Amino acid sequence: MNAKPGSLGDKPIRQAVVLTGGRGVRLGPLTERLPKGLVRIAGRPFLEHLLLYLRGRGLAEILLCTGYLGNMIEEHFGDGSRFGLKIGYSREGSPRGTGGGLKLARDRLEDEFFLLNGDTFLPMDYRRLEREFAESDALMFLAAYPGPGPGAKPNLRIGGEGEVLAVRSSGASGIFTHLDAGVRVARKEIIGYFPPGDVFSLEEDLYPRLIAAGKLAASEVSSPFFDIGTPERIGIFRDYLTGGGLEKYNGFGPPL
Repeated sequence: MNAKPGSLGDKPIRQAVVLTGGRGVRLGPLTERLPKGLVRIAGRPFLEHLLLYLRGRGLAEILLCTGYLGNMIEEHFGDGSRFGLKIGYSREGSPRGTGGGLKLARDRLEDEFFLLNGDTFLPMDYRRLEREFAESDALMFLAAYPGPGPGAKPNLRIGGEGEVLAVRSSGASGIFTHLDAGVRVARKEIIGYFPPGDVFSLEEDLYPRLIAAGKLAASEVSSPFFDIGTPERIGIFRDYLTGGGLEKYNGFGPPL
């Protein structure tokens, strides 16, 4: 199948939309006066690690969807120029969920964009995901890790052609083999599948609509992802960075 306009057949995707509006309640006192994305790990706030990694993959146009203490994130990153990035913001005034935060930012989306969780880090070849996406008819493509992840059970059932058949969080039963690893690439047409209302979840509300239309697919990745949802998981990511992962991925070097 030929690459679609706007994909690698034309020019690479440059925009990464990062969902970083969550409260981070499981982090206890760490996030009482600090947004989760600014928790420092191995010398930098987590979001700095993530955004510098994206920059190293050619994703220099960042849209941060903020919420809880979002003003602190804006003060830290500004327009992104000191990080070699171009950063814009979409701030929710009250919690909207992962899908609601994206809906609020719909007028800021490029025709194609990467969509990432702001509390997970997945070392992978983002351009491979984009190439596979360009060859598909899906409106959203997920990076899917086989087996359980950090504190989470598999939540995706995937068909032989990479199509996502079911999502556990939507109430589907049966066997689930892969875990949504928090990195997606999407076309702006997904807006047409948003449910009514301002508060909704990507996994529970948007994914089932895309599955019903045959527009959600996935690509298996071999690298486990890191998340910073608990103090223990922060420690795991810190060990990865200080154990050599920092030099391997640093945003100034070549892609993995």
